[in-house]
Amino acid sequence: MTAISQLLSLQGAQTGQRTGDKNRARERAKHSRFIADHFKAFDNIRGHLFHPKHHPILFLSSQEMQVAEYLARQNWIIKVSPQAWRISDDDCIRSYLSGAWLEELVFLAHEEAGVDEVYFGQEVEWSVNGVKGKNEIDVIARRGDLLSFTSCKTIRVGKSTSHMEKLREFLTETDYWNIHFAQDKGRALLVTTADFYDELNQQSHRYPQLLARASILDVSLSGLEDLKWERLLGVVKGHWGAALTDSDSNRQFPKHSLWSSATDLITRTSPTRLRPH
Repeated sequence: MTAISQLLSLQGAQTGQRTGDKNRARERAKHSRFIADHFKAFDNIRGHLFHPKHHPILFLSSQEMQVAEYLARQNWIIKVSPQAWRISDDDCIRSYLSGAWLEELVFLAHEEAGVDEVYFGQEVEWSVNGVKGKNEIDVIARRGDLLSFTSCKTIRVGKSTSHMEKLREFLTETDYWNIHFAQDKGRALLVTTADFYDELNQQSHRYPQLLARASILDVSLSGLEDLKWERLLGVVKGHWGAALTDSDSNRQFPKHSLWSSATDLITRTSPTRLRPH
């Protein structure tokens, strides 16, 4: 069985020294799950914590207050007035609350799914025709000799044109990793906090063109609706396809349900797999 480092070396790449702290991710597992379970409320607080000049006063709903008090109990934020909180000056905590929690959560989901090897926040160094570079891969995992690359991105819940542009960039990044480090033969997954479904419009997809592009690029897509642990675990298992089976029933996990809703859009596009530019 070939290790991740060996598989990368076949593509002129190698793992760098910088990588995520697995033990710390495991210790913070319950906190990462809490943020995921309450992300809408947490998202409303983030603006105030990271950009207090633009969001100076915070009027909290009961659920948002619950999240704020939870964070305060961990000594991650401090209440400075009845409507204002201040985030810790600790760079590790600031990084975690700004988005590293999602990388840790997805890393833990891969571990729970039973992959053979997995790292997060992993630096990868590469050289092509004398040109050297580095990438930081949010989550890289291996099942047998098959590699998987997951991009983890926190984004505001509401829909906007800028969100669509960012999501396309995230999608391209994830596909690029698979092309560059696995000759396009691995698995690719984009996990984001974007709200993909419009509950007020018969659960229609907010970004249908993004969904179609993800299907053409063969990148699995996961959003706000899949952040809860059991659903996220199902997405992670599902993106492996036939490479990962349920150890209890030996049942293969199908591709994520988002894919089926893109069928009509895909038939209106070229059957040739698009390459990112």
